Amino acid sequence: MAGIDLEDAFDGALLWGLELDPRYRVLAVTLEPAADRYPWASSGDRRVQVLLHPVSTVLASLRSVEDGRRLLHTFGDEQLVEVAGAFGGAAVAAPLFGRGEPRPGEWAPQFSMEGRTSAADGTRHTVTINVRAGGLELDLFARFDDVEVKAPDGTNLPLDAAQPG
Repeated sequence: MAGIDLEDAFDGALLWGLELDPRYRVLAVTLEPAADRYPWASSGDRRVQVLLHPVSTVLASLRSVEDGRRLLHTFGDEQLVEVAGAFGGAAVAAPLFGRGEPRPGEWAPQFSMEGRTSAADGTRHTVTINVRAGGLELDLFARFDDVEVKAPDGTNLPLDAAQPG
């Protein structure tokens, strides 16, 4: 389907999941676009899985506020599923694609999770996921080369050739 703009489709989408497979360098993001922004034929379930690969850099910052203090929480890539689950379908902030890598200290004094590879690929595009809910804040940045979008049944959804990847 020509003319699909992922930035527009995912603006304000609900975040249902994040998972990183470091072995295959794939970041999977499960989003549910709003009904009026969903650009594909829908069977009622608007959730999509956005696969970004190969990923060369992942940076994340998980923060909370307790007793007026801002706390940084560290976690590993194997805990990313649970971290995303803590947001219970919070809306992502736009823009998602094309933003620069956060500078040290921009999100917090240090990153909660940091992963980098020395491989030469996985550097053409960027994604930044920002969500806020219930006193929690998550910022996640990744560099990648290709993007695929899959329907709930696993079929590939068509993308505009101008999309990242």
